[in-house]
Amino acid sequence: MAEDLGPDPLAPWVRDIAKAHDAARHVDGVQCRGSVALIDEAARLRGVAQVRLGKAISLEREVETRPARLAERSEKAEAEKRDWQRLGVDELRDGHGGVELEVQVGIHGRYAHGGDVIKYDAHGVHNTHLDGLAHIGADATWHGPIPAMASKTDEDTMVNWAQHGIATRGVLLDVAAARGVDWIPAEEPVTAADLDAALAATGVALEPGDALIIYQGRDRYEAAGNVYPSGAAAVRRPGIGEDGSKWIASKDPGLVLWDFHDARDNPTGSLEVHNLIFAIGLCLIDNCLLGPAAAALKAAGTSTGLLVAAPTAIHRSTGVIINPLLLY
Repeated sequence: MAEDLGPDPLAPWVRDIAKAHDAARHVDGVQCRGSVALIDEAARLRGVAQVRLGKAISLEREVETRPARLAERSEKAEAEKRDWQRLGVDELRDGHGGVELEVQVGIHGRYAHGGDVIKYDAHGVHNTHLDGLAHIGADATWHGPIPAMASKTDEDTMVNWAQHGIATRGVLLDVAAARGVDWIPAEEPVTAADLDAALAATGVALEPGDALIIYQGRDRYEAAGNVYPSGAAAVRRPGIGEDGSKWIASKDPGLVLWDFHDARDNPTGSLEVHNLIFAIGLCLIDNCLLGPAAAALKAAGTSTGLLVAAPTAIHRSTGVIINPLLLY
């Protein structure tokens, strides 16, 4: 009797997308590197051509390590948990993102020296980070196919991505503006129609390998006092749903950068977009700060720029904290 491995973690539509990708892009004996492989010379030149003003803007949320600020964030998160528990959700954790920074300062006469040792969780809903292929898998494999257990020894896709060079044309889709709202509400996840409307507003025709920068209004949501729910519990939250995830897969992006994550607007609470890491090898940068970039590009009369995302080449890494830059 075959071993019962439990329910399939992937919805049938994700499996269909994965099968189509495998048939079109996989070569026997060659490890597929996913969406980053679509970033070629033409994609980089498209990006370079968008730099007209010589300006750059960071898409990274600051990595908070100041003790007083961390205490404030912890108190706010605890209050949010209590709110969810009143609604009957018992398992709502803070969602990774922890950073431990040990700062060493030496003062020797008039000479001072500083050093530090840092330990961080590369995932969660706080810090801006790039998810590796070894972050979401199924059937004991990562995308590639790469055996999941290879991460214990010699998995190297983050190194491969770093050496390939993630630099391409970035296209910013202001979904909140297309909806006419400050932020996307949890009750109405981002759909393909929303993404089509936001893309139409740019006047840009997407090409394979472009970076999709999807602004959903998270900075305004948090400024209004809301805490973005973690992915550690299957609760509905603002973000992109199944329909929007299928749209993303159909566009063959080189990578996706976003502020809100998956809406989890489905019966099983699965991750609609994150599952594309397994299905098509999607390079995904979570928790981007996009409000300032949306305003800057609007003031400049454009929706495009050169997106540069340079991950640290760490063998066996499942993800890295990163500072994506948009030049325009």
